[in-house]
Amino acid sequence: MESGVSAGTLDLAKTHHWVAVNSYRVRVAAFALVGISIALHVFPASHGALFWTAFVLQFAVYPHLMQWRTRRSGKPEKAELDNLIVDAVVSGAWAAGLGFPLWITAALFLATLLNHTIMRGLPGILICPVALLSGALASTTVVAFQLSTDTNGLVTLSSIVGLAIYLSLMGVEFFTYIRRLHEVQGAVASQKQILEDANSALHEQISQIHDLQDKLREQANRDSLTGLFNRRYLEGTLEREMARCKREGTPMTMLLLDIDHFKLINDTYGHQAGDEVLRVFAQALHDSARAEDIVCRYGGEEFLLVLPKMPLDIARERGEFLRKLFAETIVPFGELRIRITASIGIAGTPDHSDSTDGLIRCADQALYLAKRNGRNRVVTFGDAIQELPG
Repeated sequence: MESGVSAGTLDLAKTHHWVAVNSYRVRVAAFALVGISIALHVFPASHGALFWTAFVLQFAVYPHLMQWRTRRSGKPEKAELDNLIVDAVVSGAWAAGLGFPLWITAALFLATLLNHTIMRGLPGILICPVALLSGALASTTVVAFQLSTDTNGLVTLSSIVGLAIYLSLMGVEFFTYIRRLHEVQGAVASQKQILEDANSALHEQISQIHDLQDKLREQANRDSLTGLFNRRYLEGTLEREMARCKREGTPMTMLLLDIDHFKLINDTYGHQAGDEVLRVFAQALHDSARAEDIVCRYGGEEFLLVLPKMPLDIARERGEFLRKLFAETIVPFGELRIRITASIGIAGTPDHSDSTDGLIRCADQALYLAKRNGRNRVVTFGDAIQELPG
């Protein structure tokens, strides 16, 4: 079909559809080529002015009128398909009026059949012969029926050459259309690849942004020195854990731990040594925790260990284990070997409080009692003071 029509030939903004765009030059070429053969066929008969006027209108003016009609139509595709039927009707009328000269009739039939098939597909094969026959029957009602199938050599040759030229033009149109279609498909494929690459890069950037956000969120919730969770993390997490334990009917216990005489360590060995003590203490606390436990640097040398689903008596045993672990821990710092101990305060639900704030206050009071009564000991909120461990 037709492609590459110049702006002077077709106003694409008014036709909009490939059927209308591709039919104009095809129609002009078809009627011009058949018109030449008909002119050569009827010229010796010396027809009058009326015949030649009809001839010029049909084969020179008619194609342009059809294009004008299509361009003015609000539905150019339908208008052009209607034009094809008119083409077949007038072709049948001229073939009958001339007495069905063999090669001229063949050219008219093949040209209109090809146009209908291209534009309509399989239905065109049925519609075209009906329209041609309708035109032929209409013509025979006006002009007495005659049958004169013979054509001289010149008319036969011009019909064959005209038909060959027309088929060649159709081939060129198809070749141009298919080539440009491939170009468009190539451009679409290229743009699709560009979009896919851009989409992939965008997803990668989004993934990197999410990873960065996760890292920033993790960093915001972590203590920079020890790597443990900080108090900011606890603000939202403790309430969720408390609500879950209440919902499941399980206890939650807290251990508040304080490194004994930490200020003395800083004053004696320096703050770098103190930082190393904090790191070693935090690592030991982290390594001893269960997967569901929450280990947090609560502030300074204080650490909070949250034990979901752990009863108070088991938490007490856990506290004693940690106290002994820290007492046996030696922190290497250069040539120094620093010993540490820890005081631990314990509180748990439902015995001491049913809120996170209340539980922390109870654990803090128990820790204060442990430190006031000699340090290096574990005190549960409400317990009587025991002797210092040996």
